[in-house]
Amino acid sequence: MKKRIIQYSGYVLAIVCLLYFCILMATIGPAFRFSFVWLVLGLFFLGVSLVLTFSKRGFQWMPKPVVALIEAIVMCGCLIFVVIEGMIIADSAKQPKEEADYLIVLGAKVNGTTPSLILQYRINKAAEYMRMHPNTKAIVSGGQGADEGISEAEAMRNGLLSYGIDVDRIIMEDQSTSTKENLDYSKEILTKAGENVKESKVVVVTTDFHVLRAVGIARKAGYEQVEGLAAKSVWYLIPTNYVREFMAVVKDKLIGNM
Repeated sequence: MKKRIIQYSGYVLAIVCLLYFCILMATIGPAFRFSFVWLVLGLFFLGVSLVLTFSKRGFQWMPKPVVALIEAIVMCGCLIFVVIEGMIIADSAKQPKEEADYLIVLGAKVNGTTPSLILQYRINKAAEYMRMHPNTKAIVSGGQGADEGISEAEAMRNGLLSYGIDVDRIIMEDQSTSTKENLDYSKEILTKAGENVKESKVVVVTTDFHVLRAVGIARKAGYEQVEGLAAKSVWYLIPTNYVREFMAVVKDKLIGNM
């Protein structure tokens, strides 16, 4: 019975992973390398199910202690994954409790001079907040990649200006290349402007899956009154982003960024 459950579950998971991989190839192409994780997972699940289907012994050749160890590792891994994903989802639903002195809008991919969809959603969310809170200023934070026509910060500034946000309310930080640098360099800007980072009310604007990690990194960097504001995800990237973010949270926790 246990063998059949694993066998059929493997086929289902293989189909889901391989179909999703095809969707990613059709929508964003091979440039997004994490997409290939779904291909590898699909082939892995397919391989396990094929072994259980066509081999009389299946994995019975393995010593029982080894099987028990593998099962324990898998169960612990699944439990950790579920807990962290629950935290990511919970933080994505939170709303800022107080009016911010500053937004820090985190950058994302720019296609030439046009914001990617994920970045446009962040711009939209920041503009919506700034219209509702006219005293809030924004630091738009993001450098320029080799394949980007302008910096992410400039793309965000242009986007906010198109919404009618006053240029005097927008501060550019265009050197950062990671979330940690976004927040460290923005902190330097605030400090040079005479702001007390520990007392300033800061809201980090980023995509829903990224809020937990971004706020965690901000707190580690010295922001004490910091909250997150979630922009929506691109629908077909939701599984990829949430799985990849799990790995990023674990990595940043282990290296001390959070």
